[in-house]
Amino acid sequence: MRADADPDAADVELGGTRQRYRDFLAGAWLPGLGPGAQPEPLPAQRIRVTFRGAEAGRAALTWGQRDIWATMRRQRNWLPQGGRRPLAPGTRVEDVAAELAYLHSRYQSMRTRLVFGDLADGAVRQWVAAAGETFLEVYDTPPSQEPDALAARVEAVYRQRPYDLRAEWPVRMAVVRSGGVCTHLVVLMHHLALDAGGAAVMMREVAGREQTAPTGMQPLEQAAWQASEAGRRHDARTLRYFAKALDRLADGLPPVLKPGPRRPRHWAGCLVSPALAGAVATVGARRTVDDAAVLTAVTAIAFARVTGADRVLMRPRVGNRFRPALADVVCFVAQSGLLVLELGDTTFDEAVDRARGATLAALKNAYFDPDALEAMLGRFAAEYENTYNGAPAFAMFFNDRHAAEPALDHASTGSSTFAWLHRGPEPAETLSVTIDDAVGALAVSVHVDTHVIAPETAEELVWGIERAAVEAAADGDSPTGIRRTTPPAPRPDTAADPAAPPRRSRNRQAP
Repeated sequence: MRADADPDAADVELGGTRQRYRDFLAGAWLPGLGPGAQPEPLPAQRIRVTFRGAEAGRAALTWGQRDIWATMRRQRNWLPQGGRRPLAPGTRVEDVAAELAYLHSRYQSMRTRLVFGDLADGAVRQWVAAAGETFLEVYDTPPSQEPDALAARVEAVYRQRPYDLRAEWPVRMAVVRSGGVCTHLVVLMHHLALDAGGAAVMMREVAGREQTAPTGMQPLEQAAWQASEAGRRHDARTLRYFAKALDRLADGLPPVLKPGPRRPRHWAGCLVSPALAGAVATVGARRTVDDAAVLTAVTAIAFARVTGADRVLMRPRVGNRFRPALADVVCFVAQSGLLVLELGDTTFDEAVDRARGATLAALKNAYFDPDALEAMLGRFAAEYENTYNGAPAFAMFFNDRHAAEPALDHASTGSSTFAWLHRGPEPAETLSVTIDDAVGALAVSVHVDTHVIAPETAEELVWGIERAAVEAAADGDSPTGIRRTTPPAPRPDTAADPAAPPRRSRNRQAP
């Protein structure tokens, strides 16, 4: 390994060649995730499956693709999506092969590979193939093994196996048989192919074998619109909005949190909290806001208390499916936007009201060139000497994945529990918080780089989210305890929505 290479790359299995390491750095070849299965089971058959789609061509990566591909490179794996499931009785291998052909033929994202080095500046492009072939693997369960156990082993192999994004199709699919009967399906896809919203559309259409043409702006059309004059105007307006938001943050920038370096370096933990679910529902009902705004507020309050700052920068994950042209497209369109929330001298209810407005603004401004925002954040962080390895150390990635319906039916009984679930070399974001549903509770997952933030601080943050929610539910008029340390920043000009999509043209629909 070169002397100037990233030392943490030594923790990743790269295959031992210089070319493989260069491919890894470029994001063309990415390791898998998890321990795999040894010895690897061998397929009894590999059935050739051919496919042909309606559209083909090469184009720049779309904004959504570039966003998740950058995440895949940062986290140094292809972010496996999918898993295994039982098959309906009577399912034949031929039926599964037909499903695999359907996926590749119907969706551009399933026929997409990356092309490197075909431009003078070395830019990466996507190639949507008109036709191709892939393989369905068939595994037979030995008499001494249960089919679900074999399916789990195949899934582990698929997850751990590296991906060459230049040469492999995005879908890995296998059938498990027992006594000649198909029992399980294993499907894994890399995250560049689709996000959660796209997966929901895909599963619905696959189940019904939808035959009408796919709706919405497909990836090649997205790339064309984003490169058009209308797309560039839209992006410029959004970036101006981000610049104004960062100006509001400048005087209240939180310090870099005291690190607590550990080995392994990256830790992941989870708080399962019935109290959080009940408190969020109570506050939402009182303020007539959805749970998302409440969760944003209490997470920001907890972060501000930990850092001692009165302004918080969050990177919320936005699905972008509310945009009509992107609602039903099977590809990756989600992006990590930007949200600045001022909390100095506020009550809990005031913080929730501010979070509602900030959340709406973040939703409206979540369709943009992610490379341009990252460059802006890097310049901003460098100016205020708030970086770690060139990346902003003051931002918290935030992904609210809990059900959209109000959580009023959550039973706030039982004790909350926190545990560190994983310690390993696999990188994640410097700090990320994810909200999921749990039985009678909400689950708050935290991923942390211990070279930037101590695990004790991250655990304090997670418990602080629950505590802020409980305090807000008890008395919305009580102060958050966050003192204003700087004068109020001027609000961005909202006379004209900076993220309003351009008018639709006759020839191309705007997202």
